[in-house]
Amino acid sequence: MLHFLQCLFITVICLSTASAQRVEGIWSGKISRSSSIGHGVESLDVQLYQSGRSVWGSTFVFKDSARFVLFRAEGRRNKKDKTLELSETGTPIYLLPRDFFPCSKIYTLQWYKVGRTQYLAGKWSGMGIDADTSCFPGEDLVVVLQKVKDPEYSPEQFLGVKLTSFFQKMRKPDTDPDTLAPAITDPAPAITEPAPAAEAVEDKTLANRKQDIQHILTIKDSLAHIVLYDNAIVDDDTVTIFVNKKPVLVKERLTDKGLHFDINLNSPDGITEIIMQAENLGSIPPNTALMVITYDNKRYEARLRAGFEKHAVIVITRAPD
Repeated sequence: MLHFLQCLFITVICLSTASAQRVEGIWSGKISRSSSIGHGVESLDVQLYQSGRSVWGSTFVFKDSARFVLFRAEGRRNKKDKTLELSETGTPIYLLPRDFFPCSKIYTLQWYKVGRTQYLAGKWSGMGIDADTSCFPGEDLVVVLQKVKDPEYSPEQFLGVKLTSFFQKMRKPDTDPDTLAPAITDPAPAITEPAPAAEAVEDKTLANRKQDIQHILTIKDSLAHIVLYDNAIVDDDTVTIFVNKKPVLVKERLTDKGLHFDINLNSPDGITEIIMQAENLGSIPPNTALMVITYDNKRYEARLRAGFEKHAVIVITRAPD
C-alpha cells in the first residue's frame, strides 16, 4: 500500500509539472523593435496547440484599425530547456498601409513562471514576404507573451474570432498613448492641478484585474534604477508597485518629485515583472504614470495606464554579454 501511494505521489508530481509547462493556450503580449533612434511596440496574440513536442496555431499582430497581420504558425518545444521555436508559415491575411508588407517571423522563446503567471519571452527575426529582405536589420527585436487562458475555439475559428474582435475594439475611441516614442528624452515637468481627487470606489477584485503588458525591455546590466512620476498632470493618482509579485512601493501618491527604487535583475524566476496597481483613479481617470528606467548607461521612458479593470505591466528580460 505504501509503495502504491509513493508511486501515485510521484505520478501526480510529474503530471503536475508537465501540465504547468505546457504551452498550449492563448497568449497575449507585445512585440517590439528598438534602435538608437526610436522604440516601436505592437500587440501580439497567439493561440497554440500542442501534441508532444510539436506546436501549431496562429499569430495575430496588430497596431491600430489600419494595421494587422495574421499568420499560421508551427514549431517545436524543448521541454528540458523550456524553450520554444515558432515559425510563421503560409500566406498571411493582413491589412496594412500601401507599400507596407508583412514580415514572416521566427520566435525563439523561453518559458518562465512568476508566481502563477506564465510567460514566453525571447527574440524574433523575420523576412519580408515581398522580397528576400530581412525585417529591421540591426535592431533589437524582443517579444513577451503572457498566458491568458486555455484555447476556447478551434484553429479554423481563430481567424473569424480575431478579426471580429479586432474591428469591434477599433470602433471605440482610442485613448491609449502612442506607443512609438523617442528612445531618449527628458521627462516633461508635471503640472500641478489642485482639482479634487475623484472619489474612488473600493475595489474588492484585485486578483481579477487583467495584467496588461504595456512595455518590454531586454537589459544587459544586473541592476536598473527606476523613478516614477505622475504623468503630465498631478491629479492625486495613487499606486502600488510590485516586482515579481513582491511590493516595493505601497499606496504611494504620484507627484512631479519622483519615487525612486532599484531592481536586481538576477531574478531566480529568470524574468522581471513590474506591476503598477491603481489604488484610485485620481481626479482625471485612468491612473497614469511616467516610469523612467536607467540601465546600461541608457534611459527608457514608459508611460503606464492602469485602472480598476487592469494592471499596467512591464516585463524585463536579461541578456548579459
